[in-house]
Amino acid sequence: MIKFLHDCILIKDVLVIGDLHIGYDERFERSVGQVQLENIIEKLREVFDYLDSLSIRVKKIVLLGDVKHYFGEVTEIEWRETLSLFDFLKVRSRGAKIMIVKGNHDTILGPIVKKRGILLKEYYKLVIDKEKYCFMHGDRMFEQCLDADYLVFGHIHPAITLADKYKSEKFKCFLNRMWKEKKVIVLPSFTDIRYGFNLNNVDDKDYYKEKFFIILNKDLKKFEVIIYNDDEKKEHSFGKLKNLI
Repeated sequence: MIKFLHDCILIKDVLVIGDLHIGYDERFERSVGQVQLENIIEKLREVFDYLDSLSIRVKKIVLLGDVKHYFGEVTEIEWRETLSLFDFLKVRSRGAKIMIVKGNHDTILGPIVKKRGILLKEYYKLVIDKEKYCFMHGDRMFEQCLDADYLVFGHIHPAITLADKYKSEKFKCFLNRMWKEKKVIVLPSFTDIRYGFNLNNVDDKDYYKEKFFIILNKDLKKFEVIIYNDDEKKEHSFGKLKNLI
């Protein structure tokens, strides 16, 4: 039922998208926000075109938080580009319901989503084919999600560097494993501006503990690393993270 796509997943007819961080590089160059949005929309267009080729229509879209980047304000670019993104999603999906779970960067996202009547929640629970899913950002755990069969997170922007004696290359990746009797999937960031946290740097110190991600390093290292090849339209498993670092 869960289909891996280019930096996102489809659960039956629910499209799930990770961190976007619209406005991330605005402080360096005024035009970057527009370039960032164009890259996001182009990737989304490719995802929707592929789903169309499979005759799959998306009925719900879940954004896993950190839609915008700045904590303490809503910048002009964030207003304009975030609304443009919402409008694109609504039109391209032919009216899919958009749900957003609040990320740690989304402290003042409320005024933007209100403009389009989109719900912003701390977590979002959904039953799909009799299985309970709980969508969260990943910086906090919610007691209401403890009865879920699946937990779906964003937040840490997982990426992995694979190397041989000739070269090394960094890839965005998904993480997948049972954790505390739940099936867990961690999605990469959807934006290419903020590429990802290099999982090669995960150690046993757990210095951030639950302050950053609710899954500790020692457990994270047991997760399966999955890389999606967009040319092949296929995911590849690279085994447990601990065997890659």
